[in-house]
Formats: sequence, C-alpha cells, structure tokens
Amino acid sequence: MVARLRAGFDGIRRPNLAAPRHAPPFAPRGGPREGPVAQFPVPSAPLPSGTGAPVRACAFVFIANLPQLMEVYGAEFALHASIEIKYRLLTSFVSVADADLAMLRHDCFLLWSNPAFPVEDAQARQGASARLESLLTGLGGMPVQLRDTRALVQLHVGWSDAPSPGRMSQAEVELRLWAAQPAPDFQLAQTEGWQRLYREDMEVALQVSDALHARRLAIEWHPVVGAPAQAAAFAAPLYHEARFHTEGEPHAAAALRSELFMPCLQRLGLVRTFDHLAAGRVVRQLRLGGTVRLGLSISAQSARRDHWWASLMVLLRREPELAARLVVEIAGEPTLPDLESVRDFCLQLQLCGCRVAIKHFGGDSGNLAAAKVCRPDIIKLDPVFIRRAREDRFGRELLEEMLALCGSFAPSIVVDGIEREEDIRMALEAGAEWLQGCGIPAGAPLHEGTLARGPGGRA
Repeated sequence: MVARLRAGFDGIRRPNLAAPRHAPPFAPRGGPREGPVAQFPVPSAPLPSGTGAPVRACAFVFIANLPQLMEVYGAEFALHASIEIKYRLLTSFVSVADADLAMLRHDCFLLWSNPAFPVEDAQARQGASARLESLLTGLGGMPVQLRDTRALVQLHVGWSDAPSPGRMSQAEVELRLWAAQPAPDFQLAQTEGWQRLYREDMEVALQVSDALHARRLAIEWHPVVGAPAQAAAFAAPLYHEARFHTEGEPHAAAALRSELFMPCLQRLGLVRTFDHLAAGRVVRQLRLGGTVRLGLSISAQSARRDHWWASLMVLLRREPELAARLVVEIAGEPTLPDLESVRDFCLQLQLCGCRVAIKHFGGDSGNLAAAKVCRPDIIKLDPVFIRRAREDRFGRELLEEMLALCGSFAPSIVVDGIEREEDIRMALEAGAEWLQGCGIPAGAPLHEGTLARGPGGRA
C-alpha cells in the first residue's frame, strides 16, 4: 500500500528543509472532508510543442511543503493533503471541473479564470493581486486531517497563462511545474532528527490555529513612550505595539506568546499566514481607536509587496488618515530575504503614509543592511543592549554608541527591553528619547482614550 502511494509522488522534489516565501492563512476551521474527488492527471497524449493552442488566464497553486508532509507524516497523509486542496478548489473556485482545473502533479494545480474565479483583464494580474490573496485565504486556512493526524499546508500561488486542460504539450506542463516552485528565502541545514523538530513546530502552529478559530488569540498593547521630562512623567506615546498570545482553557495546552510561537511558524514557512491575520486585526482596531497610533510587527519573511498584502495596500491608499496611524515593524532574522524586495515593500508603505520600524536592531540578526536600504522612520534597539548596560560601564557606553549610530539611520530611536526603574535611568543617561518594555510605570498615559476591547478583554 505504502509503495503504491509513494509511486504517486514520482517527480515531486525531495525535501530540502527550505522555508519558501509563501504560506497558508488561518481561516475558520472545518472538519476533514472525505469521499471521491475528481482527478485531473497530466494529459496521457500531450499535444506536440508549438501547436499554438490559445491560452487562457489562469493561476497556479503549489503545495510547497508536500515533501515535508510526506517525510514526516507518511505518503498516505501527503496524498490526502493533495486531494483535500483539490477538493477545496473544486468547491469554492471552479464552475466546470474539466474546463477550469487541472492537476499537473500532486503538489501543483492550474486554475483557469471562470465565473467562480473571474480574472477580468491583464491589469488584474499585475503586481500584488487581491484575487490571488482570496485564493490563499480560501484554500489554506483549515488544517488537513486524516484520522488523528493534522497539519497545515503551505501554499504558493501566482499567475501562469496556459492553454485549456488537455491542450498543453508536455513541454508546457514541465515549464509550469518549474515556474510554480517558490525560491527559498534561506536554506536550513538538513540535520539529523529534523522530522522531530518539524512535527513539534507543527503542533505549535496548530495550537495557534485552534486558538484563532476558537477566538482565543488575544492582543496586548505595549506602548512606546516618550522619555520623561521629569520623574515618572512620560510624554505621549509614539504608538502602541500589538503583541499576540493564545488564551488557555481548562485541560488545554498552556498559553503561548508570540515570542515562542513565531520562531516555529518561521521555520515551517507559515509565518506569512499569521502576519496576514495580524494585519487584519490591527487594522480593525485602528478603525475603533479614534486617533491612536498602533504598531503591527511582522516577520522579515513577510516584508515583500505581493499577494498577501494586496487588499491592505489598497485600503491604505484609499484611507490615508488610517495609514498615518499605522506603524509596521519588521522583525530581524538570522538572514533577511531579498533586500530589494524589503526596500520596495517599505517604500510602498511609506508612500501610503505609514511609518516603518526596524525591530531588534543590533542583535544577532542581519538588519543593519535593512536599515541602510529601507530608510526606516523608527529603529528599536534589541533589548540585549539595555541588559548589557546593567552589567558594567562598557555596556553603558555601548548603549550610548548604538543610540548615536542609529541616529544616522532613522529620526526616532527606541530603547526596548525596559524592565525596571534602573533601566529608565540608564537609557536616559545614554540619550534615549523613546522607551518600551514591561518596566514602564503602569501610570504612564497611553492615549486620549482607551483601546477598544472585545469580550473577555480581547482587542
């Protein structure tokens, strides 16, 4: 049985443990689907290359983590994941199965323009596409489940005009398979036991997904406050950063904070899903918060202008007063993605009226290059600098030098990691103007009103 299932995956690349650039969104959960599903194999008698068959506007859908799912959970589960994605395509995005959808391989589908997935003109396929954003959010939200095994799929989508199903030559099929595979942002070492780490990370990702569906994903707002002009008198905050955590239930797993689950999502290539969700939550809060300024923290893996951000960019251009109250923080990582893409992403946000912040600056990440090319409005020092300043004179001098260095990259510099009154004093002596951390006195003013909160204290 297993041998027959594995034979169905011939041609799928072996896992390289790379983290591709795209990931599925979390959407309302539903149970696993069973039953027969239409099959769309590669044509058994492909047309000769160069027949001149007319092309139609279509999108490709690529399951980027199917090899990993096969290695970790088995060939039967991977095949079920492929069938499930096909089923979701058929039920939500296809009008006529034989004319609108084709499976080039178990990890790759072509979806042609049709009444359920209309593509009106070529302009709709330029740059970031809200149509493809809807495809990502509609297909990848629910975990795939086979008996007691669950996992999230990682999807990559894009445009790929092609002849109708049954009219593609073998060369055209191979070309589209090659074009559909995402280039990795970085390469992870294929160390022994990676399957165990993958499974553990996936369990964390599923906890976050479950918390979202059960409305147990909560926001805490952490203000960036102005340095006090006098004792315990803080200036009005620069903005409030949103930080997420899951809320536990009786007999459920312990609550998870974003500092714990974000690295897991990054390793799985699922972090873009969460950042897309977080953006929607913060924007909704902006609409409720009067004139308050809010911060959205995203991974550097998400800092590219593509389909995930299509609707947000349209909204920010349409509502500049809302954009002016949004700060997008880009968190550093060991290796940043393509700096040109990051720079373009930051520039587009700033043209819309948003402010951009580089987070964890000066830590172990490579965000110095990002600060040089992106021209951020705000730089937040890594908390390690205030911790070193507590230790000795060298640490205090280093903090002062970092503040001076950052001043050449951005107009506003934040000392993050303030935990105690001593930290405030050292930061002020080093020349800090903005502070953030759990040690900011509770009496520090937040803003002219109270952030709107939902049931159970969830914003």
